[in-house]
Amino acid sequence: MEFNKWFSAIDTHSGGEPLRIVTGGLPQMEGATQQARAASFSRSFDSVRRVLMAEPRGHHGMTGAIVTPPASEDAHFGLLFMNNEGLAPISGHGVIAAVTAWIETGQLQLDYAAQAIRIDCPAGRITAYADCDRSEVKSVSFDNVPSFVYALDVPVSLHGLEFTVDVAFSGAFYAIVDAKALGGIKLTESALPDLQAWGGAIKRAVESQLAVVHPELADIAGIHGTVICDVDDVSQPSSDYRNVTVFAGEQFDRSPGGAGACAHMAVLKRRGELRLGEEIVYEGIAGSQAQCKVMAELTYGSYKAIVPRLTGNAFILGLMNFVVDPSDPLSDGFVLR
Repeated sequence: MEFNKWFSAIDTHSGGEPLRIVTGGLPQMEGATQQARAASFSRSFDSVRRVLMAEPRGHHGMTGAIVTPPASEDAHFGLLFMNNEGLAPISGHGVIAAVTAWIETGQLQLDYAAQAIRIDCPAGRITAYADCDRSEVKSVSFDNVPSFVYALDVPVSLHGLEFTVDVAFSGAFYAIVDAKALGGIKLTESALPDLQAWGGAIKRAVESQLAVVHPELADIAGIHGTVICDVDDVSQPSSDYRNVTVFAGEQFDRSPGGAGACAHMAVLKRRGELRLGEEIVYEGIAGSQAQCKVMAELTYGSYKAIVPRLTGNAFILGLMNFVVDPSDPLSDGFVLR
């Protein structure tokens, strides 16, 4: 047996959504910014993403993170996010899981936990805070990048139904739709194939009629995911909304949704349905919850924006080592949907 590649990783989950944090075997990425590093990785080392995210080492719903040196002087570290479609500019569950893993494995000093942990991401600066019991991380909160409504009430006609969706930015662009508009579909495990199909179809329908481009970060364009939410279809009395976010080749978020929930909060605030400082609770398809609130209002270019805070928890699943055998005909990975 011959190995020509080796990678180490910390496998985690946040709210049921997996995150594989790559800790060894990666090439040196060029670039002084997270955007440049992401471009360098995608251009020269995308095979690494496929090996670690795709089957047989991963699966269709796998996501990952790469911890980089900080891109700004006062940041503690940087993050790049990946999935089976490519790299992503933001991942809320990824921030929570990475901070948890970095503290619990001693990569980040406990002294920083309750202070502002500054993280450079392709979408911008994230500030995180960890609630710890000694070396155990009980929860992580993060203040997201400025989040704003890009368009309200975009008309969509699909499968004989006429409805509208909202588009909001929260590190990436999301199309947000009420489940009741989709023929009353339920946000349940048995409905996941239909929810995935709806999510992909809505993304394509919005992109066909609306040019979605970030006003300052031209690399962030198009609809990253579709957030399907329901205020009534919750399984826990303490939850306000149940969410399923469909993204990256119609994979679905098992967690309550990090950036997707932040995008929904931007819409609620714009519609006057959420007050500054008011806490709401989201639950995901796996039953986990995340607490969210609007921390501040500000102007971002020509947009009225908010700073959303999301709180969740994460758990380390294992310390992993992966090798690539060049004689393996499936060594490059494959994805079954």
